Amino acid sequence: DNNFIKDFPQLADGLMVIPLPVEEQCRGVLSEPLPNMQLLTVLLDLVGFSKVLKTLSAESTREELLAFLHQYGSHYVSEALYGSELGCSIYFPSKKAQQQLWLQYQKEATDQGVSGGGRRELKSVPFISYLSAMQKSQLLSDDMVSGVEIRCEEKGSCPAGCHLCHHQAVVGGLSGRGRTGNSRSGEPPSPIPVLLEVSRVVPLYSLVQDNVTKEAFKSATMSSYWCAGKGDVIDNWCRCDLSAFSKDGLPNCSPLRQPILRLAPYLEPSSTMVAVEWMDVEPLIGCKVSDYIIQHKRVEDPSEAEVYTGEVISLVDDLFSGLGSSCVVAGKRTGDHPHSVLYSVVFKCLEPDSLYKFTLHAMDSRGSHSDSSFVSVRTSCPMVDDSRAEEIADKVYNLYNGYTSGKEQQMAYNTLMEVPPPLLYRVQHHYNSHYEKFGDFVWRSEDELGPRKANLILHRVEKISNYCRSLLRSTNIRSRTDTMAYVYCRSEEGRPPSNTWHGSLHESRTSCMEKLISVQRNTYSNTKLR
Repeated sequence: DNNFIKDFPQLADGLMVIPLPVEEQCRGVLSEPLPNMQLLTVLLDLVGFSKVLKTLSAESTREELLAFLHQYGSHYVSEALYGSELGCSIYFPSKKAQQQLWLQYQKEATDQGVSGGGRRELKSVPFISYLSAMQKSQLLSDDMVSGVEIRCEEKGSCPAGCHLCHHQAVVGGLSGRGRTGNSRSGEPPSPIPVLLEVSRVVPLYSLVQDNVTKEAFKSATMSSYWCAGKGDVIDNWCRCDLSAFSKDGLPNCSPLRQPILRLAPYLEPSSTMVAVEWMDVEPLIGCKVSDYIIQHKRVEDPSEAEVYTGEVISLVDDLFSGLGSSCVVAGKRTGDHPHSVLYSVVFKCLEPDSLYKFTLHAMDSRGSHSDSSFVSVRTSCPMVDDSRAEEIADKVYNLYNGYTSGKEQQMAYNTLMEVPPPLLYRVQHHYNSHYEKFGDFVWRSEDELGPRKANLILHRVEKISNYCRSLLRSTNIRSRTDTMAYVYCRSEEGRPPSNTWHGSLHESRTSCMEKLISVQRNTYSNTKLR
């Protein structure tokens, strides 16, 4: 008798309807969280489900149990919230208008409370209803009304006895899904409840009474979730069936997931530094990640064939061990969720204005490799000392000015060949900015040094990208130094003398510390393109 209530469909045997008190049924709140519907795996045919469930026994094979799970799912909902929900979004023309309307709503509630009697009535009206009523009564100024838009969506339907629904009906300002009236009796329509939230789920094997059958059912459920239904869960790993081996003879019932490589958001790439990170892909049960392999290479031409693989680095053997270059450091920290680990690698000695490709794949304790992921990034433009560039431009002009002896020509040539190409390009910019009326930099260099030496000088700037050339022609270039933190980790133990590591990264002990890195950057202003 407890599974039926007026205006609601009768529930299955074993489920009970518990109506909430009236004061708890109607609640108006701002920005309620969305219901979590993902835990509801399937809608059951209860009669067919019960018949099939009774056929399962301790002699049932794993394939039969997996077929049952495939048809009916692995869990059932034991506790859920049904009802109706009205959600509205208000679009304001500006943040200032939103603040003014909210303050006006609060002020009127306070004023009515002081005058007596009206505070409770206004407080029972949600802000959305209050705003809609003011729009219809034109109490707001035209400027504020013109930009305000209200959009509402209703799930289920609200009972007529709910005081919030009553206010909505009086205000008449909320647009939601229409309700169908009861034309036969003239009574208000019955509420139509919908599933709003699943608060508790229970595995299906808990419905089995026989303990032996229940354990077999539980084992099949664990196999389906962790071992792709092709092996048994033993402690925290999968023992694969004989049929679950790949062509190379390695078990694959718990394959490695692909690690997703990305740029580290807390370390902005510079002209010589790039930081990448990825989430650990080792599951709680199943394959064990023993290492991550990172490749990085400088790409001269993105369309070139993948012949040169670049430098290959082992996270464990090269980085955590400390045997690799000091230009590459690795770290790890706890992720946003429990049991999650975030790994990071910082490359500190890269070439400026260069395209790099970073590739990552995981390796498990059996020697299998995961699919790889990659990220490509171009380092920032090279650092330049703008004051020095202007000084060199003045020096070259003085050497070119008037009669130029062989000694002065050689001094100008040596000066221009010794400076880095980005600084040379900036020297050319300053020279033309100040002395172009006496002949531009290219013409004067060819005239004073000869075409051969001038071409040797100008050839050095050809590899600068068009993007960096445009920045190097900026009116002002200033340098700054940023100090940023990163995590640096080292292993506390050595690895056994073996080509393959038969353990998990989670089992290795590492000591981590936070370090600071100073990164130089250029700031460009008033960019001018030639």
